Amino acid sequence: MELTVRNWGKTKFNEIVKLYTLKNNFLEVEILNYGGIIRKISFPDKNGKVENIVLNLDSISDYEERSPYFGAVVGRNAGRISNAELKIKDTIYKLNANSGKNNIHGGINNFSHKIWNAEEIKGNDFIGIELTLNSPHLEEGFPGNISITVRYILKNDELSLEYSGITDRETYMNLTNHSYFNLSGDFKRDIRNEYLKLDSDAFIAVDEATLPVKISETHNTPFDFHEFSLLKTSLDSEYPQIKIVNHGLDHPFILNQNRDIPAAQLKDDISGRMLKVFTDQPAVVIYTGNYLHEIGKLSDGSDCKKHMGICFETQDYPNVLSFLPEKGKIYTPSNSYSQKTIFKFLINKN
Repeated sequence: MELTVRNWGKTKFNEIVKLYTLKNNFLEVEILNYGGIIRKISFPDKNGKVENIVLNLDSISDYEERSPYFGAVVGRNAGRISNAELKIKDTIYKLNANSGKNNIHGGINNFSHKIWNAEEIKGNDFIGIELTLNSPHLEEGFPGNISITVRYILKNDELSLEYSGITDRETYMNLTNHSYFNLSGDFKRDIRNEYLKLDSDAFIAVDEATLPVKISETHNTPFDFHEFSLLKTSLDSEYPQIKIVNHGLDHPFILNQNRDIPAAQLKDDISGRMLKVFTDQPAVVIYTGNYLHEIGKLSDGSDCKKHMGICFETQDYPNVLSFLPEKGKIYTPSNSYSQKTIFKFLINKN
């Protein structure tokens, strides 16, 4: 196992950006202290060719100016909060609106744009990075002085993401990682010919602003991924909920409660690569990069295209304090936030 660090430029505020590389015999992962960004995850295909399987950009200025949250930690809240209003018991906090009249991914200066403190961590059979960040009371409108820790742990064929948050007053937290996966390797193809499987019987339908409107069964819809299903079959559907997000998926799926089996699985038969996602969260937002054609070039100089990557945004129910208030969780000084997600990488050589 090997852990190295090097400088990777400076932000527009002259902050030093560092790139950490975690490497074992199977996986190599690059992580930036800017946004907690997972910049690369590289492992072999069925023929032994090592390639990167997450979308990325070439410079820190690119990440600052035009990244659609590539690989980043987003928060304080993943997803949208309607009308940019957060209700904690009888108090309404007005948040910064950065998606029409709504708040998305924590606001204008959210966690994906911040320099995190980083410490290397090592054990007998793992290496990792511990990132920490303090967010003051009413930053982006959210209540509470909070301290966030995100640990990236590389062990064997797994990359674990462990999140925790403590607060000095009642607040809400809901973090995720926004990596875009593409198992073809080095952006050779889009994800349309990859196969998706989800441990979910229900998805949440959305409106034109991608806010949740109702819980719907997946059965007999393009959202039924009980078995491995070709993505392009769903993406090309004329089903209204596919069309409403620009012909793709950008929907929360409510996960079944058996945490011993993967919440989500993705496979690419051409490369033989496979990803399994485990999480303790109640939902995963599946986003298929329906607007990626608008962001320009990727790190290799190729044009990013629609459906070039797929996100597994493991998280709480969307807009939960308004949409499903009975399931909402309020965090206090005696009740801290935690979340764990594991990405497991495999090769099918058949």
